[in-house]
Amino acid sequence: MYPKPAKSRTATRTLAAWGVALVVSAAAWSARPAAAQANTLPVDIVAAKQALTAEQRKTVAQFVEKQAQQFADADPAEVVQIRNDFLAVLKKPTTAVGFRHDYGVEFVKGFKKFTEGDDSLRATNAFIMARFLATAESVDFLQDSLDPDTQKNIAVRISASAQLPKAVADAPLSGPQFDAIAKRLAATCRKETDWIVAAHEVDAIVQMLREDGLPTAQADAIAGTLAGTINDLSSRVTDGSQPQLVNALQRALLAVRNQLSGIAASARTKLLASIAPSLEGLTKMKGAPPKGIAEAHLDTTFQAVVNTAGLLQKVRATGGTGA
Repeated sequence: MYPKPAKSRTATRTLAAWGVALVVSAAAWSARPAAAQANTLPVDIVAAKQALTAEQRKTVAQFVEKQAQQFADADPAEVVQIRNDFLAVLKKPTTAVGFRHDYGVEFVKGFKKFTEGDDSLRATNAFIMARFLATAESVDFLQDSLDPDTQKNIAVRISASAQLPKAVADAPLSGPQFDAIAKRLAATCRKETDWIVAAHEVDAIVQMLREDGLPTAQADAIAGTLAGTINDLSSRVTDGSQPQLVNALQRALLAVRNQLSGIAASARTKLLASIAPSLEGLTKMKGAPPKGIAEAHLDTTFQAVVNTAGLLQKVRATGGTGA
């Protein structure tokens, strides 16, 4: 027998290599569904029509514990993938409210640590997950990162505040819960020096005030809270102590102007009456902004605030619902 030509031997080795590669590839693909299955919860838990049993809640707790560990060990791309995989579950119409609640309880326990350091990537993605969870627990989770006294990282506060208006819009909360959230937001906003965070906090309060079916007592209370927050921002801007907050003040006044028609009549009346002194003070400063505003080169923004304040005065004077 003659020896095989070199070309034939090379071809044989190439075919053998391809054969090994195909086997390895097939094994990898067959392993992926198993891995995916290991990282998901049973459908009977996610779509449960009744309250979860103790055993099912234990399964959820174990899942969140594992998920949090993966979140901690993951690189940036994997962090986003973990987030997106879970958001896909939350967005399914079959995902039960009861599951959201039980998952939310465990989520707060397992993911709290990601909001307490300087890792803004993990904190931001945890906040996005909390926003889509949209439960009372996840709203608290977001609020816990807003107090400047305990959360010094401005980037983390901005990330948490950005998700809050959407979270309160989707969460199945009661009137008293909305009222309590608004009061807590107002307290942190009074301490906030970053205008972006303050603007998001005001947006969240306005969103709650526009909730359909909000009882009159809570609507009036939230209107008072919103007015107090706007008055505080106005005071800190007009006295020149924190001129950068003029951006948040403008956002707040625009939110009131744009959303008046969606606010109950009694709450609307209380809101406009309560901010009337601030509106008057602002309009009197037309053409003469506070010293701090001029030094920060925010004259144009301040003039926009004065103009918006004037529009709201006219709305109140005519008893209208919007400008």
